[in-house]
Amino acid sequence: MAQGKWISNLKPDTPLVEAARHVLFVRLQVVRDYLPRAALEADKDIEYVHQLRVSTRRADAALRIFAACLPKKNYRKARRRLRKLRRAAGAARDWDVFLADLLHREQTADAKHRGGLDFLIGYALGQRAAAHAALEAVYRKEGPTFEVFLARTIDSIRPPNEPSSPTVLVDLARPILFERLKELEQAALGDLSDYAQLHQVRIAGKRLRYAMEIFADCFDPDFHTTLYPRIEQLQEILGRANDSHVAIERLTALRERLQALCPTAWPRLQPGFEQLLRSHQRRLPQERRRFLKWWNEWHPTGSEAVMTSLLTPLS
Repeated sequence: MAQGKWISNLKPDTPLVEAARHVLFVRLQVVRDYLPRAALEADKDIEYVHQLRVSTRRADAALRIFAACLPKKNYRKARRRLRKLRRAAGAARDWDVFLADLLHREQTADAKHRGGLDFLIGYALGQRAAAHAALEAVYRKEGPTFEVFLARTIDSIRPPNEPSSPTVLVDLARPILFERLKELEQAALGDLSDYAQLHQVRIAGKRLRYAMEIFADCFDPDFHTTLYPRIEQLQEILGRANDSHVAIERLTALRERLQALCPTAWPRLQPGFEQLLRSHQRRLPQERRRFLKWWNEWHPTGSEAVMTSLLTPLS
């Protein structure tokens, strides 16, 4: 099974079309390998769904990076197909994470809070089953023809039409990484008390991270070993913030429905609900503060280090 995040066997002077074929084949191959496992074997290992979700994101990032090397029709079709898989995997993964957190908390819950947690575990199991059934349905439709899709996508790659387009990999890497870095900085300068803005920072960080994984071998080793882990840390912080944001939305909506539909049962369920909700309500601002600490350490020194790497030829 295809593994890993890094794209090897690339050099700064690798011809652009050759790089596009190699990168897109590797990225789509990982999607192909995880798709049946995520759809059919998720109860054996929930990481299969996580890896499918991440691999579709990485593949989509590669498509965007090498868009100029693909006919528009093939590019749009490929992105639509990956989006369908990513959304199905994302829904299943969200419920996997929510359920795993509940099961962990139940191990140390007291009698007062167990009623609410037990209810939520049952609810999450039902939602997870529905999400995984939807993922399997997508697999039944897309899986049998994914190999053909992969081959056709690779076969459609050709040199960009624009005469001024880059011809070697490093000449594509620099402007894209500069752009991704600028997107991250612009997002981080917004109102981070608004979760929607914090989410934009997370998206910008992902886009930078996935580009760095493709272009790492074009630059000094510190780009890989020092700068990349700092972006990875950013994603971990904002990933936890996202998990709490999703949990808060779910718990708030479900609490309102239960209070309306099951008023006699609510007093028994309330302590477990409220404790879990408060926990996520505390964690979200904590992760926001961790991000601000990360940003103050990264900017401007981190940005300057990235730019220095982009401007320094690989020796």
